[in-house]
Amino acid sequence: MRTRSALGLAAALTLAACAHEAPQSAPPMSWSLNHTESEGAKLAYGVPQTDQVLVMMTCQMHSGRVEVSMTAPQDRAQGRIGLASRGERLELAADVAPSPMGDVALVMAHTDAGQPALDRFARSGDLTVSGQGRAVKAAARGEDRTKVADFFGACRRSA
Repeated sequence: MRTRSALGLAAALTLAACAHEAPQSAPPMSWSLNHTESEGAKLAYGVPQTDQVLVMMTCQMHSGRVEVSMTAPQDRAQGRIGLASRGERLELAADVAPSPMGDVALVMAHTDAGQPALDRFARSGDLTVSGQGRAVKAAARGEDRTKVADFFGACRRSA
């Protein structure tokens, strides 16, 4: 799964990494959710209907584990991803690996799906993602909150 999700994230971000110049006002981002039998559940925050993704979370159904992935320019990639939601903070040590895109690195970390920061995110929709020299509020509103809750419901171990 790790290779598939890493390659999927790398492919999804190729265009974003190759963009010539960012527009003055960034397009709005939202959450998307996909389930496949072979790859499990994928929750991504980015610009809808584009390859511009800030963060992706993946899991095998009911595994209790979540992989969190980001990309960064190869020369500035750092082995850390931070997630915060409503007073709970999760600092993840991450692996940095080159991607097939050359100048882009993949930053990946694994954690328990029941971490307090992830639990607060699943319930509230509030999330701040930090790492790779940036911090972004990635709040889930409206139907995006249902996608986030469904993702964590699928990832958590069944009783």
